[in-house]
Amino acid sequence: MQPAQTGPQRGKPALFKTALDKDTGTRFFAREGVDPLTHAFEKKITVHAGFSGSPVPNTARNHIMENLLSRARQQPSAVYIHVPFCETHCLYCGFYNRAYGRKESAGFTDTLLREIDLWQAHPAVTQRPVHAVYIGGGTPTALEAHDLKRLLKTIKSGFPLANDCEITVEGRIHNFSQAKIDACLAAGANRFSIGVQTFHTDLRRSMRRVADRDRIIEFLGELKADGWAVAVIDLIYGFPGQTMEMWRRDIDDFLSLDLDGMDLYQLNLFPSSPLARAIKKGTFPAAAGLPFQAELFAEGVKIMEQARYRRLTVGHWGRTTRERNIYNHLMKGPSECLAYGPGAGGCLKGHYYFVESDLDRWRTAVDMNQKPLTTLIAPSPMVELDKTIAAGFDLGRINLRRLDAAFSIPIEAVLAPLTEQWRRAGLIETDGDWLEPTLAGQFWQVNLAQLMIDYLHRNITEEQMT
Repeated sequence: MQPAQTGPQRGKPALFKTALDKDTGTRFFAREGVDPLTHAFEKKITVHAGFSGSPVPNTARNHIMENLLSRARQQPSAVYIHVPFCETHCLYCGFYNRAYGRKESAGFTDTLLREIDLWQAHPAVTQRPVHAVYIGGGTPTALEAHDLKRLLKTIKSGFPLANDCEITVEGRIHNFSQAKIDACLAAGANRFSIGVQTFHTDLRRSMRRVADRDRIIEFLGELKADGWAVAVIDLIYGFPGQTMEMWRRDIDDFLSLDLDGMDLYQLNLFPSSPLARAIKKGTFPAAAGLPFQAELFAEGVKIMEQARYRRLTVGHWGRTTRERNIYNHLMKGPSECLAYGPGAGGCLKGHYYFVESDLDRWRTAVDMNQKPLTTLIAPSPMVELDKTIAAGFDLGRINLRRLDAAFSIPIEAVLAPLTEQWRRAGLIETDGDWLEPTLAGQFWQVNLAQLMIDYLHRNITEEQMT
């Protein structure tokens, strides 16, 4: 999400080493003489690559934020709206915030619309188009139909949306009624992202998901038949007890529905999730290990390629040209994001910011006509390059020579020892100026992206930067 640096300047020596101070460790390099798909690295080192920076002191936060808001956005941009409620806490989720009751809907939406209004006069909001809107959570579709409709109408009227803006409502099948679907469509939503995770009823129940396989297939079939909006789902691999056959059946169930697209996600065990705590206590079986997760990933790629789906990113597939996956890809790269709702995160000119996640404190601040920010992160000097690399690995291709020209840094030459070792290890291939991860490299792409970024931070000299 990061463009050029603004705000407080930090000295280069803190981040860039001299030529004599290069890292001589081996953490950047993959194992050789092993199956690179399953054993190239010991573990995944991050969930999202390329995020870095320094916290801004609270005393300077509001001043810097006002400065950022006073200037128009320059990069491709998104709006993110966070709805923190869920009617149940899925076992694997590390982001659960608050249980939902119908009485919450109107009051929450009232406050959210007031929060949106707080920034509406600023150039960073009013100038330049917004290319994607994502209403996520939590479970946005837990809100009542009337409130979903007025939220979407506010978004449509209050932001300079591009003519082809992707407007996504994230949801789950439970309690997503036809009335709510109709309200979203009437107010301008053009994409639904449904968190299925798995069709397998017993596995779903073990993860505290409500709908069974038959209900999921019925619901998604009806959503597809409506035809008014793009319909995509998520599937997760690596659940405790999930077998290869169960995974194949999940993908086959998806393919049978002719939906517009799908994300294949690796299970991330967040320490705060009930699943992680239960596994640690020994009251729940362990999740799949990385080698088996890698095999599940490879099988998913094979099935989707055989079905001739278009691969939009390493983990996202589209059946038709209707599915574009704009928001998710923008958030991997040097883009900007206006964020609203308790727990939301955004980015302006390379600065990350986060909205208060506590619902009561969030509401109190908005009632006082204050944007409830809790954190502002000033970007590193290489933030745009970092996010460009992360976005390239997400797409499955990077042109290092073009990066040399774009950033006036000898990136290809500096990276040569690293990329040559990764090539020997079976993680990347080259095609002319293009560097492309192999199937194994695609599974490890977050490692490759973050390690490439870290390697450049350690090995680019001040002289090369100038």
